[in-house]
Amino acid sequence: MTGTNRADAVSAWRDRARYDRLLDFDRATWAWEWLRRTLDPEPGLPRRASWTMLRARPPLCVLTLGRRACGCVLPLGPLSGLADFAGHVCWCADPIGPVLTVDARSARRGAADLFDLHALHHPAIVLRHREGGEHVLIADGPRCIRITVRKGTLLAGPVQLDYHLSGGGPLDTRILTLRRLTALRRLGRFPRTLFPPERRARRWAMALQAWDGRRAGASHREIACVLHGDVLVREQWLGRSDHLRTHIKRLLRTADMLIGGGWRHLLR
Repeated sequence: MTGTNRADAVSAWRDRARYDRLLDFDRATWAWEWLRRTLDPEPGLPRRASWTMLRARPPLCVLTLGRRACGCVLPLGPLSGLADFAGHVCWCADPIGPVLTVDARSARRGAADLFDLHALHHPAIVLRHREGGEHVLIADGPRCIRITVRKGTLLAGPVQLDYHLSGGGPLDTRILTLRRLTALRRLGRFPRTLFPPERRARRWAMALQAWDGRRAGASHREIACVLHGDVLVREQWLGRSDHLRTHIKRLLRTADMLIGGGWRHLLR
């Protein structure tokens, strides 16, 4: 059994579907995919985290943990039975461009523009620190909105939000997240126009697969066969053009750059 598991781990990089599933995720998730290649072991849910389900479908969950145990990122894949959050991560460092920072306060009578987390028709998870503060992720398949609550709580029913747009990278990134939250509150859904596909995602997926292949011991030619097919590689690998060989080298350089710290630029 151990030998089988080891063989599966070595060959897993050949499964293109493992990488294609990332194509519709945002840059913050891609940043995690590059960062996680440098971590051994990868962070998981803290052992002493307490876990509460406030609503079953769509799920609204609260995970309470200590601030130090959280670190800067928490992958949500290990959450048993909550497939709605598969592939998503909560970035707990502050500030980060794709994360909207807010203060929540009790709603005044007759106030407009209230936000009610309980009324959303989308999966949501709230990470609460015992020392105070919340990190909220609202999901719609691979799309998501991430919110850091500095003061107050989004769990207190309808609340008014004060937005903090300073710090954390380019202003347009934070404004886009605010527009997404405003649209969700107004329309009750995630408008596709505010979640355009990442134009570099296909190249990133190929670079990630190539890097994993090299780590598993594959040669450049083996990687090319997986990415482009055996027939094309047989015809062109040793042909007049070095296009395929150069392509694999460029993919690996891209992966090395992003894993070596370039992932930080994706959080701006």
